[in-house]
Amino acid sequence: MSHLLKVGGALLALPGSYAAAQPAPIEPPEDVALYEIDVERSDLHWLVYRAGALSRFGHNHVISVGDMTGSVLLHPDLELSQFEIEIPVEGLVVDDPELRALEGEELASEPSAEDVAGTRRNMLSEAVLDAEQHPVLRITGTGPVVEGGSESLDVIVEILGRSIPLTVPTTVQVSDGTLEASGMFRLTHEALGMEPFSAMVGALQVGEELDFTYRVTAHRVE
Repeated sequence: MSHLLKVGGALLALPGSYAAAQPAPIEPPEDVALYEIDVERSDLHWLVYRAGALSRFGHNHVISVGDMTGSVLLHPDLELSQFEIEIPVEGLVVDDPELRALEGEELASEPSAEDVAGTRRNMLSEAVLDAEQHPVLRITGTGPVVEGGSESLDVIVEILGRSIPLTVPTTVQVSDGTLEASGMFRLTHEALGMEPFSAMVGALQVGEELDFTYRVTAHRVE
C-alpha cells in the first residue's frame, strides 16, 4: 500500500515502509535522495494528428505542458526510485510556435489563432479531457528498470478518474545533483481510455495515435 508524504511542499507517493505513523512531515531515509522537478528546464509534449475524410481542412497540433510540479525519490537501487508529477489541465498549451518549428514537416502548416483556440476548447471540453471535472493529470511511477540494455519506467497515469498502467522507454542521467529523464514513445487514445475528438459525423477528427516526447529535469533538495 502506498502513502503520500509531504516534503518541502511537494506530495510524494511512498511505499508503506516510508510512511509516517503521524501526519507530521518526515525526512526520507538517508540513502534516498529527494529531487524536485524544475518546470523551466523540463519539457513534455505530444503530437495530435488530423484524420477523417476532410482531414485536409484540419491541422496536426502539438500539445505541451505549460506547468507541472513533482518530486523524485532517488534510491541507490534505481529500480526502487519513485516519482510523482501533477499537471494542471488548464495549463496545457496548444501549438507553441517554437515546438511547431522543431517538428518540421509534420507541423509545417500554420493554424490560425481561431484554429488554435478551437483546438484548445475541444481539448478541455467534457468530450475529451473534461477539465472542469478532472482539473489535474497525475503521473506516478517507479524505475528505471534496465532490461536488454534498455531503460524503462513503470508508470500510472491518472486521467479522467481512471488509472492507466503503462511502461515507457527512458534514459536517466544523474550528475552533480541534477537528474534528467528523457524519452519518446507512441500511445493511442484507446490505451488512455479516451475517444478521439470528432466533428461533422467523423469527417474531421483527431487521429488515434499520439506521439510523446519528454525531458524532465529535477534538482536535489539540499
